[in-house]
Amino acid sequence: MPSNRIRSTLRDVAQAAGCHYSTVSLALRDHPRIPGETKSRIREAAKRLGYRPDPALAALSAYRTIKHPARGQTVVAWVTNYATESGWKESACNVDYFEGASDRATERGYRLEPFWLAAPKMTPARMSEILWTRGIQGLLMPPQERLTELDLDWEKFAAVTFGYTLIRPRLHMVSNHEYRTMGALFNELVNRGYKRIGLVDLELHDERVDHNWSAAYSVEQNRLPAKNRLPPLLLSSWDPEAFLTWHKRHRPDVVVTKLPEVLRTLKSAGIRVPGEIGVAFHSLDEKTLGLSGMKKNSFQIGVMAMDFLIDMLHRSERGLPKGPSLLMVEGVWAEGSTVRHACAAKPDQHVSSTA
Repeated sequence: MPSNRIRSTLRDVAQAAGCHYSTVSLALRDHPRIPGETKSRIREAAKRLGYRPDPALAALSAYRTIKHPARGQTVVAWVTNYATESGWKESACNVDYFEGASDRATERGYRLEPFWLAAPKMTPARMSEILWTRGIQGLLMPPQERLTELDLDWEKFAAVTFGYTLIRPRLHMVSNHEYRTMGALFNELVNRGYKRIGLVDLELHDERVDHNWSAAYSVEQNRLPAKNRLPPLLLSSWDPEAFLTWHKRHRPDVVVTKLPEVLRTLKSAGIRVPGEIGVAFHSLDEKTLGLSGMKKNSFQIGVMAMDFLIDMLHRSERGLPKGPSLLMVEGVWAEGSTVRHACAAKPDQHVSSTA
């Protein structure tokens, strides 16, 4: 190490390794375009010289990138695997994710562009080649149409997924915190005087969130008095007769659900909502009006996913993470007309285990 410097610099490492300092910067960030042999030579030189990154300079570089993004918009891929190219748009939640992520991308000098893995003659290898040829290294993986595995050339890309539908590989993930959201919903309903709280959902919906809804419901039920505990109704497909039979047998005073069919079936049966029974939705989308329940903050989840991904790109993080991170956002109560208003006098206090 030169005697007149307190610490080695990138230029010192570059001189020792026989390459340009910009190559050193990329190699030390494990950039995929730098050959493995070159990376090894540079890392050995850096270790020999005792090189350590300067945290102040790294922070300044990140600040400059945010304040003055590169001219032209670098593309981030929104990779879907639905049966149709626009099938993902049928989910209001996916649209909220996309809008949040797209807005944040624009703010930071990027552009979010959809790519369809199920296009005719498309294969994972072909998609990887298309993305790499276009210089696209950042991928957002929205919830897929079904639980699935994807075999892209992951070592070339930085990737973040939404929710649990991508079973393999395990990527960094951003999601609604379904478990804590259910706990918050229980507290809200108990504080409004409800005592017999029932859950009605589809098995598939619960599976798509790694069973977090039913798990949290089970825990919250066990905190209620034994006489008020109700079993959930999880259906393979919507069955109004099965629902009404369950309702008649267990007599809930409020139903927690994701399904609009619950509300329609109750009204068709002449059961007044919220006069005779309340209906609270645990997964409301951004633009939903009139329904009581928890909004998932899907737009904000999209924003956070894009920030997560861009920060990975700035750090040149590529490939599958050794320890995938999970960034979760709790839902918030949305006032509607399908449960009664909060009572002035609260019933017996129910403290959620998720609080």
